[in-house]
Amino acid sequence: MKHIFTRSQVKQIILEELEADLLVENIERNLLQEGLLDTFKNYKNKLFPGKTDEEVKDKVRDIVSNSSALNSMPRKNRIGIFLLAGLLGSLSLQAGFDYKELSDAAASDAGNIKSAIAKSTEKAKNVTNFRQVAQTETEQGVANSEEEAKQAIERLRTNYRSDLKKAPISPGFGLFVDGDPKKGPMQGFAYVPASQMSDDEVMPFVGMKKADYELLLRATYLTSPGGDEKLKELVMGGQQGSSGYWAYTDKGLYETFSPDQPYGMLPPEWSVAYELLQIRAAMGKVSLDN
Repeated sequence: MKHIFTRSQVKQIILEELEADLLVENIERNLLQEGLLDTFKNYKNKLFPGKTDEEVKDKVRDIVSNSSALNSMPRKNRIGIFLLAGLLGSLSLQAGFDYKELSDAAASDAGNIKSAIAKSTEKAKNVTNFRQVAQTETEQGVANSEEEAKQAIERLRTNYRSDLKKAPISPGFGLFVDGDPKKGPMQGFAYVPASQMSDDEVMPFVGMKKADYELLLRATYLTSPGGDEKLKELVMGGQQGSSGYWAYTDKGLYETFSPDQPYGMLPPEWSVAYELLQIRAAMGKVSLDN
C-alpha cells in the first residue's frame, strides 16, 4: 500500500529527525556540562513524569528487552530510553546486547549514546577516594574536615547502633585503632545496612542523597564492560584497596565503633555501594565469592 504524506507531515518528519540528530550530538556535552545526575533527572522527568527512580529502572529494563518496541517508538523517545538505560547500567548498552535486533537507525543511536556515556565517565576511572567520585557531580560535601568526619560518624553510631553489622572486608595491614599504632590494629569494619536508610538521607561525605549516590555509582561503574568487577574491587577490596578508598579523609582516618570493639566504622556511602553490588550479584552480573 502506497503512503502519501502531506507537505505538513513531511515538514514535521524532517523537523523531528533534525531534532533527534541534535539531541544525539549534544548528549556528550550535556553529560559533561550538566553532570550525570542532572541529565538523568531531566530525561526521567520528560519520559516518566511522576515516577520514582525504582519505577523508572523497572520500566526502562522492560523496554530495552523489547526490540520491536524500541524500533517502533518515536526516535526522540528512543534516544532518551537508551540514555537512561546506559546511565542505569542496563543490558541495552552492555556487552551481550543484540544490536542485530534493532533497526539500523536505532542501533546507530544506541552506539553513539554508549560512546558519549563512556567519554563522560572516563574522568572517574582513576579516582583514589570515594569522595572524588561524587565530587565529579557536586562540591557540597558536608564532612570535609577531620572534626566534621568524627561528628558524622558519631551521628551514624547513635542513630543506627542497633542496626550495625560486621562488614565482609578486612582492614588490611597498617590500619590502627583511632589511627594510633600504640592502640593496636583494627580487627575489622562495621557498617549500617543501606536498607535501614531512606532514599532521601544525605550521605555525609559526598553531600548527596542516598538515591542520587546510588545512581552516580551506577553511571560511573556500570556503563562499560567490566564495570561490575570494578565495583566489586572497590567495595570488597582489590587493586585500589578498600581500606584506603573508603577512608573519610586524605589521611586515611577511620573512627572506631567503640574503645572495647576495635572495628572501623565504614561510611554510609560504602553501604550504598555494597547494596548495589548485592543487587548486581542477585542479577548474576558478578559473583561475591573471592
